[in-house]
Amino acid sequence: MQLNMKLNLLKSSLTALFLLIGCCSNSLVMGQSQAVIEKIDDKIVRQQFPEAEVVFLKNDEHLTIDFKNDKWDIARTVQEEMFYLENVGQMYSEKSIYYSSFDSVTDITAKTLVPIKKGKFKEHQVENIDTKDVMMGSVFYSDHKQKKFIFPAVQPGAITSLEYTEKTEEPYLLGSFYFRSYAPVLSANFSVSFPKNIEITYKLLGKNTDNIQFQQSEEKDWITYTWTAENVEEFEPEENAPSSSYYAPHVVVYINRVTANGKEKQVLTDVSGLYKWYSSLVENVNQGENAELAAIAQSLTEGVTDTTEKVKRIFQWVQDNIKYVAFEDGLGGFVPREAADVCTKKYGDCKDMSSLIVEMLEKVNVPAHLTWIGTRDRPYTYHEVPTPIVDNHMIASTKINGEIIFLDATGEYVPFGMPTSMIQGKQALIGLDKQTYELVHVPEVPKEENVIAESISLSVNNRDLLGSATANFSGYRKVFAQYERLKAEGDEDNKFFNDFLRKGNNKFEILKVDGGDFFNRKKENTIQYDFKIPGYVKKVGSKLYINLNLVRMLQDKDIDIEKRKLDKKVEFKHINQYKVALQIPEGYEVHYLPENDSYADAEFGFKTTYEQEGNQIILQQQVFRDHLMLKKERFEDWNKMIHKLNDTYQEVIVLKKTE
Repeated sequence: MQLNMKLNLLKSSLTALFLLIGCCSNSLVMGQSQAVIEKIDDKIVRQQFPEAEVVFLKNDEHLTIDFKNDKWDIARTVQEEMFYLENVGQMYSEKSIYYSSFDSVTDITAKTLVPIKKGKFKEHQVENIDTKDVMMGSVFYSDHKQKKFIFPAVQPGAITSLEYTEKTEEPYLLGSFYFRSYAPVLSANFSVSFPKNIEITYKLLGKNTDNIQFQQSEEKDWITYTWTAENVEEFEPEENAPSSSYYAPHVVVYINRVTANGKEKQVLTDVSGLYKWYSSLVENVNQGENAELAAIAQSLTEGVTDTTEKVKRIFQWVQDNIKYVAFEDGLGGFVPREAADVCTKKYGDCKDMSSLIVEMLEKVNVPAHLTWIGTRDRPYTYHEVPTPIVDNHMIASTKINGEIIFLDATGEYVPFGMPTSMIQGKQALIGLDKQTYELVHVPEVPKEENVIAESISLSVNNRDLLGSATANFSGYRKVFAQYERLKAEGDEDNKFFNDFLRKGNNKFEILKVDGGDFFNRKKENTIQYDFKIPGYVKKVGSKLYINLNLVRMLQDKDIDIEKRKLDKKVEFKHINQYKVALQIPEGYEVHYLPENDSYADAEFGFKTTYEQEGNQIILQQQVFRDHLMLKKERFEDWNKMIHKLNDTYQEVIVLKKTE
C-alpha cells in the first residue's frame, strides 16, 4: 500500500500533532512582518477562538515552477506563524519538516517571539535542528526524513515563526495544499507562479470551497494563481471518519506541458499522460528469463486445464509464501522489484507482490496486468485528478471468461475472487501494454456475501443458561475474524473464543469449541461450541424471565447529531443473523412472547420474530448494513433505527409454572 506515499507524507494537510502516516508540513505558513505581529491583539484572537490553545496567524505556501536548460526547477516556500493562547508545554513547540529523496530542504529559519511588553517581542532562535529517518510502523525501509527541532521559550502570548524552502526536479509530484490544519487559521494562502510557456491545471476540491477566494495575476511572462481563505476552522478528527481528502478544502496543481526551444514536452495532460509515466517506470521490469520462477509456476498448475484454477493456485501461493513488507526508496516507491528477486527473498510490498503474480501467470500462459488503484482513503477518480495522488496501491488483475479478477495478495486471508475491503468501489487503472490501459471499477461486495449466521440451541438449568451453537462466518466476516485471531496470537483457543463469541453478558463461558479450519482460504468457516451463562435466567416467584437477545449488534450506536460533523465509513457491507431456539423447561409454559419488530431502509435495518414451535421458543434476528459510507444527512434515520433496535433488545420472554 505504500505506492506514492511520497505525496501523502509531504503534501497532506494533516499535521505532526496527530502524526498519521501521510501527514506532512503543509500546515506551515507564510510569516508576517514585524509590524503586523506587533498589532496582534490576543484578546480579539481569544474572543474569536475561545476554545483554541493555539492559532495560526497565517498559513501560506508559494510554489514556483520553471523549466530551464531542459530541467525542471520547482521550489516551494513554506512558512508559518503560530500564536500561543495557552500554556501547552511542548505539545505544539515540537516541529518536523518531512521530505524524501525527491526533495531538498534549505534555508530553514525558526524562532520564537516572546512578548516583553505590549507590541514588543524578544527573538529566541532555534539553534539545533536534527535530521532523522522517519520510522513508519508498516514500512521496513523508507527514504523519508525529517528535520526536527523544538521552538524555545514557548509561552502564552508568544509567536513561533518558521520558514524554509523545498526544492525538487520531479514534475509529477507537486501534491496538494490544504487550507485546514490542526488549529484554527486566521488566513491561509496558496499561490503558484509559472512562466507562460508552462501550462498547468488546478482543481479545488473538498467541501465549503465557496469561502476560498481566487485571483489571477500576470507580470511580464509569468502567471500567478492565488487562493485565500480566512478564519478557517481547525481540523477535528472523528472516529470512523473518511480521510480529510473527502471534506477538507484543498487545491491540487499539476503540470500539463511545457514548450521550450520550439518543442512541446507533455507531463500530466490527462489520464493518458499519467499512464504514460507509470508505464515508463515499469517497462523494464521482468524483462529477463527466470527458470526457477517458471518451474514454480508450472509445478503449481501441473495437470490443470481450468484457467480459474491456475490463477487461484498462483495467487494463493503468493499469499502463503510472500510476506508483505513495505519499502519506500525514491522511485522504488513506484517501481516493482524483479519478480525473481521477490520470489527468492520471500518478501515484498504491494507492487512486488503484483509483479510476482503477473510474471507467474505469464509463465503459464495466463495474461495478467499490473493495476494501479487508490484505496478508499483516496476520494478521487483518475479522470478527476490524473496525478499520482489519485492512487496509493498496486494490485494485479486478469480476465477470465470476460470477468476481471482483482488479485491483491496484501490481503493475506482474502478469498480468491474477492477484492480486499479497502479497494471496494474504487477505480482501477489496468496497464494492458506500454500504450494501452483500461479504467474499471472494483465492485462493492454485497452484504449477502459477508455474513455471520448462528444457530443457537438453549436450555435452562436452574438459573444458568446452557447453549450449543454453530456459527458460520463468510466473506469479510471470516477475513476479519482471522485478523482478530492474529491480534490475539498466543492466547489459548478457549480464551480467544470466549471473547470473540461472547453472548449475553460478561459471565459467558465457553465449555467446548471447535474452531474449524480457521485460517483456510475458503469463503466460509464454521465454528461449533458449547457455552454457559451463569445466573442469566431471572426467577421471580413462579415466573422465569429470559432475554433471548444474546447478541446485540449496534446496541447504543446512535450518533450525536449535534456534535458529529463528518460522515461515517464502514469497512464492508454485512448481515448478522441469529436463530435462537430455547427449550421450554419441564413444568413451565409461555406466559409472554414479545411482538415481532423490524425497521426497513435501503442502507440499514433489522428484523426480529418470535414464535413457539412445540416445546421451543424460536427467536430469529437479522441486522444489516448495506453501505460503505453513512452520509451525515442519513444520521437522523440511522438513529431512529438504533432507538427502535435498542427497545427490541430489552424484550424478554416470560415463562410461568404450569398449574
